[in-house]
Amino acid sequence: MDSDLYIFLCIFNLFIHICCGAEYAYTIEVDAGKHNCFFQTVNNTHHKFMEIDYQVVDGGDLNINFVMLFGAKILLQETKKVEGSHKFSMEESGDYQLCFDNSFSYQTRKVLFFELFLLDENGSFDETNMVEEFGPVRQEYSGLGFEMQKFQKASNNIKNLLNKIEYHQSLLRAYEARDRAIMNANFDRVTLWSVVNSIILVIVGLLQVYMIRSLFEDNSKLGQLLRRQHF
Repeated sequence: MDSDLYIFLCIFNLFIHICCGAEYAYTIEVDAGKHNCFFQTVNNTHHKFMEIDYQVVDGGDLNINFVMLFGAKILLQETKKVEGSHKFSMEESGDYQLCFDNSFSYQTRKVLFFELFLLDENGSFDETNMVEEFGPVRQEYSGLGFEMQKFQKASNNIKNLLNKIEYHQSLLRAYEARDRAIMNANFDRVTLWSVVNSIILVIVGLLQVYMIRSLFEDNSKLGQLLRRQHF
């Protein structure tokens, strides 16, 4: 294999690895009276912090109960929140449990969006050091001033910036979805009550016409009753 092609493939593999960070994003639906739980395995030798952001985007009053557990230990518990953002220190390795509870709702399901980030001790997206895997390449190109460590550092910086952009874009999409759900709910509510008020106005108008006509009809029982009460 040509040496230039070989180094290109190595760099490409490194970049692909770096771009696959410890981050997860999901949009889920929690049925009425139900709860959904997710498990995330954490190795605290690599990941020192966990950050989670969630937001209810559709359903009912746009609220949900949230619980984070490690074994039987409750790390965080929130009740009927529209959104939340939390950062935890991972003191132990193991399976962390994230639960979204909609058991307080009897009829309305909830749609929510949440993101999970595993961070290193500096609060950055932790990436496994790949320099050792490219030792022969680094030695081969050391004479040209090519350093894999610098490339990895630059790639990690790019990755962190892209993650921030992706996070804000996802947050804006979640806000947009929530605002659209609120707008649709308000539209349906306004339409319903407008129809009800229109029907009531028509009924009241017809009733008034009937009562006024009955006042001028001698054979109308309603007219006789109204005239008797008036006089």
